[in-house]
Amino acid sequence: MALAQLQLTEFRNIQSASLQFSPSMNLICGENGSGKTSVLEAIYLLAHGRSFRTAKAQKMIRNQQSHLVLHGKVNWSLQLLSVGMQRDRSGDWQLKLNGEKVSRMADIASLLPVQLITPESFRLFFGGPKERRQFFDLGLFHVEPSFYELWVLFNKVLKQRNALLKSKQPYNDSYRFWDQQLAETAVAIQKLRQVYINQLTLMLQPLLQPIKALAGVELELVAGWLNKQGDAAELLAQLQDNFLSDLKVGYTQLGSQKADLRIKIDGEYVEEFLSRGQLKVLLFALKVAQSNLIFSSGHKQPLLLIDDLASELDDQSKRFIFSFLHHINSQVFITAIEAAQVLPHVSGTEVGLFHVEHGQIVRTDEHGRRT
Repeated sequence: MALAQLQLTEFRNIQSASLQFSPSMNLICGENGSGKTSVLEAIYLLAHGRSFRTAKAQKMIRNQQSHLVLHGKVNWSLQLLSVGMQRDRSGDWQLKLNGEKVSRMADIASLLPVQLITPESFRLFFGGPKERRQFFDLGLFHVEPSFYELWVLFNKVLKQRNALLKSKQPYNDSYRFWDQQLAETAVAIQKLRQVYINQLTLMLQPLLQPIKALAGVELELVAGWLNKQGDAAELLAQLQDNFLSDLKVGYTQLGSQKADLRIKIDGEYVEEFLSRGQLKVLLFALKVAQSNLIFSSGHKQPLLLIDDLASELDDQSKRFIFSFLHHINSQVFITAIEAAQVLPHVSGTEVGLFHVEHGQIVRTDEHGRRT
């Protein structure tokens, strides 16, 4: 599976563009502000239904135009599928799969396992638990088919319980019902998450083994409650014991929505132990490990989007990161100011080269000549 083609209309500073991608690696070059990051943003938006740069739809729509349109063709199990999105200034959207309207973003997202690395991706280490949950749940969504429906169910149950808490009702049969539902669903999610983290660790270890400073990295999943026995009765008892505290704050403080991933080395949190350069190498390793795990689980070829790859990297870190990319089972999209920052490190790889200038995108050869 790969994103074979992408058409952009009225997106950011790009009036219209039609891009044919390499199934392995694509390099998008241009000066800062030229629009090269917008290509990554468009792919991400098509796959996730949201931008990684803004929550405001009008900022993604060019000038005074009424809407943007994205259209992609995806190679999927010997088929060429068509996916499309139209989004207007109010944020309303239409989604299509093979010309038919679809209502769930998950139907499109399941076809495009997209991961992103930007200068802001350090939030995986320095941000809150939500950042890390989004990371491993994205992988789990693509690896374990039952996870999505479980997660939807859990959030419905959580919403019902929180509504009861906000109503300030004393503990009653309604709480007992929703507590039981929440406990059973949360434990099922936790078991899937733990299996996934174990698999991710196995994918990560070979990448880090040659790097002495990172060879001891460990991943520890925190459930979101005291999870010693691993059964629903244990969480149910804690929900009931914590009821008065939940009632006071007006929301549920235990459950899958509070899970976290502790990333440690020699017992220390990596963000307190490693240099910024080492953290960037670890960040790439985690994303590559997750991509390889998604690929190994079925017929999906993940997409890895890397914005401004060369920033803040010394020569040794570059060597490590490009060694990861030589062993990745993903379609890779990289932005850089100049092709020379990347091309010498990816010899032997088929690379699609693009140059962006003032919103105009052209396919080029390695010498920058239009093809």
